[in-house]
Amino acid sequence: MWSIFKIINLWWLLTSTLAWPMLSMPQMLLLIVANLGMLIPLSFQPINFSFGAKTGWVVLAIVALTLWATWLDGWASGVIRALQFMPVLYLLQLPYEYLKDLLKFTTKWYAILLIPGFVIYFLTWFIPLPSLGTFEHDGYMPFTNYGFYIKTTYDGLQTYRYNAFFLEPGHQSIASTFLLMANRFDFKKFKWLIILGVAVVFSFSLAGYLFAIIGFLLLKVNSIRKGLLAFVFLGGVVAAGLLWSGGENTLNEIIISRLEYDETSGIKGNNRFFNNTDFEYGRVIGTKYFWTSVKGHSNMELISGAGYKIYILHYGMIGTLLALFLYLSLIPSRPDYRFSISFFIVIALCFLQRAYPYWYCWLFPYVVGIYIAKYEKDQRNAIEAESNQELFLS
Repeated sequence: MWSIFKIINLWWLLTSTLAWPMLSMPQMLLLIVANLGMLIPLSFQPINFSFGAKTGWVVLAIVALTLWATWLDGWASGVIRALQFMPVLYLLQLPYEYLKDLLKFTTKWYAILLIPGFVIYFLTWFIPLPSLGTFEHDGYMPFTNYGFYIKTTYDGLQTYRYNAFFLEPGHQSIASTFLLMANRFDFKKFKWLIILGVAVVFSFSLAGYLFAIIGFLLLKVNSIRKGLLAFVFLGGVVAAGLLWSGGENTLNEIIISRLEYDETSGIKGNNRFFNNTDFEYGRVIGTKYFWTSVKGHSNMELISGAGYKIYILHYGMIGTLLALFLYLSLIPSRPDYRFSISFFIVIALCFLQRAYPYWYCWLFPYVVGIYIAKYEKDQRNAIEAESNQELFLS
């Protein structure tokens, strides 16, 4: 039964990140399957279920988010929001050994599923390949469907970005980055992480690059020497992008050039909001709708893009603060402070650019990574205390 839980967990991580095979299914049905598929196998495990004060705060946050979604959009939206966050409570019941096994299984098979898409992705650069036809989804240009890889028909450099079986390269890069963080970027101990790292690189996602680099620096750089090495390496990559073929290369055109200063958005790559969104956001600041949502008071079809402005316009600052409350409540007592704070910082930065705090590809790596780090810290402290006691007695 534990194997079923692991499979459903992986399936839901992929589905919630908008993998194409499940996009035609009703969201409510998918959520019910995901929750029952986790809860039933979990109930057969020899686990002592406990609900302490810390879990109580998480439950309170989920209830508040559910009630807020219900007030804004009706009972169906409330049920969906509750079901999106419920798997977090299942994860909180898992002991250390289960969490380690679950993270290892999820990361390994996620990486394995990326490999066939990589092969197809590279082959399409050189030769025409048979496909499953065209895949279409609202708001996107049609995709050529190769199963493990859907290639956009949008003209330009977008065709060089690897999105695997997800709608966007950014979706793939964020899921990969968060799994890398949950595994502490430990490429030596867990070789499958190399696949995830390569996937982030070939996503040519500015956000994916920045979050992966920031996460790596926060978790791995603990000396001036390592910091200097990282700085030199990043400087070399930027220099290569600027100089290679006179700057006419994919790295420069998709990534580096988007870091140039722009008077309106700070940097050219900060393009997650469109004019109507910026106008509407500026209009509601200082009004009650900034706190409660503009739904029912604005034409929501004209508000498009991604990031914190979209989230605030849809759910209000109250809804934003409730999401913040949930992620803070998920940090356990006496955690590994460096790991927990580092992951929270990256989550918060990602929210600014791509605000999907209810996606499981955010929640799963965050919760599992933080709790594994806490348990391993507790183990180190116990071993150190035992060693000190033996020295004292001797």
